[in-house]
Amino acid sequence: MMNRNQDPRVNVLGLHFDNVTMTQMKENIMHFMSNNNKDNLFIVTANPEIANYATQHSDYQQLINLADYVVPDGTGIVMGAKMLKTALQERVPGIELMETCIQIANEKQQRVYLLGSKPEIVDLAEQQLQAQYPYVNFASHHGYIDVHDQSIAGEIAAFDPDYLFVGMGYPRQEEWLQRYAQHFTHTVMMGVGGSLEVFSGTKKRAPKLFRKLNLEWVYRLLIDWKRIGRVKNVPIFLYKVMKQKIGRK
Repeated sequence: MMNRNQDPRVNVLGLHFDNVTMTQMKENIMHFMSNNNKDNLFIVTANPEIANYATQHSDYQQLINLADYVVPDGTGIVMGAKMLKTALQERVPGIELMETCIQIANEKQQRVYLLGSKPEIVDLAEQQLQAQYPYVNFASHHGYIDVHDQSIAGEIAAFDPDYLFVGMGYPRQEEWLQRYAQHFTHTVMMGVGGSLEVFSGTKKRAPKLFRKLNLEWVYRLLIDWKRIGRVKNVPIFLYKVMKQKIGRK
């Protein structure tokens, strides 16, 4: 990984968020690509669910804070930062950051590796993305792997990707990237959760109106009531933020 970005950060429940916009992240990634070093660029897109988990798992919290960029993927993170009077500029959705990277890769005719999800879903995601971005060289592998199996990392290293997107869900995706980072050279590495399902077309993203109003979580709940347990993470997260705020006084 590169040396951790030294710009001022926003501490929300012990996670150190970079106060950046999507436009700034695009510029940061393009700057990284213009350098001729061997360092990787590790990006974590953290939402309230990840922040809650990290408060109870110090190793995972430390892993995240060692990333080159930690960006706020979730309205709850932005709300929490505002409550702490250390406002973040905007939400930086992981799926949109991933697509921004693929757009850059298409312009520069670069290589993108997709790791994660079921075999049929990651294959479909690769097909859909290849049709949309014809100048990208894609490769992929499903996420049902033994984390101790180094052969997959070797296979990816042989492909020599410019971007590596791992969709295994937290904390597994970030832990896998940390474990095998040394296998890769000058690669943008990012955990992308369920983004592969969206790009495959098997899962729909919220309409633009919901996204614009920062109500994407409402749409997800409306179409899948099984998510109610995950939605509970937001009030739990905000309660913990209030405790952090009180603890500062």
